[in-house]
Amino acid sequence: MSSKLTDAKLQALKPPEKGQTEHSDSDVPGMRVRIGTTGAKTFILRKRVAGQLRNITLGLYGPRFGLADARRKARALISDLENGKALPSPANKSTSTAGTIRAMMAAYLASQAHLRSIEDLTSVMNNFVLPHFGDRFADSITRGEITEFIAEIAERTPPRARTVHAQLSAFYTWAMPRLDRLQANPCRDAGRPPKPKARDRVLTDAELVGLWKVAEAERLPWGPGLKLLILTGARRSEVFQADRFEFDLKTKEWTIPASRAKNGLPHIIPLSQPAIETIKAIPESDDSTKLFPSGANAELGATGYSKARARFRTSLDKMLERKAGEHWTLHDIRRTVATGLQRLGVRFEVTEAVLNHVSGAKGGIAGVYQRHDWKTEKREALTAWARHLNKLLKSQRGSPARQRSGR
Repeated sequence: MSSKLTDAKLQALKPPEKGQTEHSDSDVPGMRVRIGTTGAKTFILRKRVAGQLRNITLGLYGPRFGLADARRKARALISDLENGKALPSPANKSTSTAGTIRAMMAAYLASQAHLRSIEDLTSVMNNFVLPHFGDRFADSITRGEITEFIAEIAERTPPRARTVHAQLSAFYTWAMPRLDRLQANPCRDAGRPPKPKARDRVLTDAELVGLWKVAEAERLPWGPGLKLLILTGARRSEVFQADRFEFDLKTKEWTIPASRAKNGLPHIIPLSQPAIETIKAIPESDDSTKLFPSGANAELGATGYSKARARFRTSLDKMLERKAGEHWTLHDIRRTVATGLQRLGVRFEVTEAVLNHVSGAKGGIAGVYQRHDWKTEKREALTAWARHLNKLLKSQRGSPARQRSGR
């Protein structure tokens, strides 16, 4: 007899001594969770297809694919099958998922491997698109479903929702010639969040000091990662997706390769002494070349920015003894570094060089002839910035009221 599955029941399931056991879900007929001797819990859908009873894998239960995700996927698959989308016969397992987004994704990612943004593209597909639509037939997904999917993401992170929409639309542009029944890209007329307004948020000195203290209390990868963001002004992805070999502690330089730089140009960041000490304190992994390897996949860098950022905000507000402060993002740290350098009297073109911006003296025709790398000036600027941070940390050690005022 089936009963309604809950997260508490799923977490309480014990692996059998041998073989595997199944537990059905009364909420979605045919859906059940299978647990083997390793303790892994897999959602499946048992459905009669073309007169044969089939077991269709939905996904592995975990932080990125929960009970609600499994039910949503099962219901969508049932709808597809009942509307004539027949799965191939079990005799031909090599094509049992042909036509699904998951089956097409490897070829799509391979076709985009030349892009500098391939890591972010892969992350979007693995963390958003595949868990939600992966086992759906690509030509069965409607613009209404995509609108609802993007709206759910937008409730949490509007800018990310726009990225997911753009990447999914690009996938369909690639897939259209391969989908005879699909008449139009379903993303084209689907709803998406409006373009966010340009930001000018800069952290106050008190917030900067507080965020450094938050970093000191955070475990890997977030504590050291936050410190490197503050010390270098680098982008979030440049820090948390960095490889160990990019850092030369003898020459005190961090070289971000062109393949990882937003503008496609290699970028050398001189490392201040606090940055070097931060990197030295990060333990090396025998299984990964990444500075901050992902716990789920050692070949990738850290993930989970949204949850971490929410925690940073809560910790900072508590430290400054205030209610929820003005909204800020990790990218605002980069703007804060740039503004701080200008306040210290660093020349604008040097600040642009620290940020690896192609503009001003480096943009257009001037960039063809202007080959100065600003390495010395960048080192002086980031060293001055590190000294400034140190002074702030010493001067702001006082009452919470003083920290809140930013004086």
